[in-house]
Amino acid sequence: MAELIVWQESYSVGVPELDSQHKGLIDLINRLSREPANSDLMGWIFAELEAYTKDHFATEEALLKRAGYPDLKTHRREHAAFERWLSAVRQTYAVGVASPSMLSESVNAFLRDWLVRHILGSDMAYKEILSPAPAG
Repeated sequence: MAELIVWQESYSVGVPELDSQHKGLIDLINRLSREPANSDLMGWIFAELEAYTKDHFATEEALLKRAGYPDLKTHRREHAAFERWLSAVRQTYAVGVASPSMLSESVNAFLRDWLVRHILGSDMAYKEILSPAPAG
């Protein structure tokens, strides 16, 4: 079993709605880590990831566009790569090429990497632009 991820304030991008969505992804990763893999779990995971990509990516990209974020094009490419990965892994699962446990491990590893590389990397690059200025 992979180590559970605990939300830390250092993960915050300074936008409550985006932080909440990121926390939801962490919850999903933790569920993958805790529960034995089976087809019901994997079906749920894929449905949740599909909803996450639609909702979160659209929200984040709209905020970045409105703020005039200079690296929006690159950020969108990273989101598109995630969507391609999700489509490919869902297709692999649908045709029965991989067992639920093998797929669960692979999906968990990818999502953990995404958390570190994208959320704690790329997303932090826009924190200063989107975070409200401190009151004072």
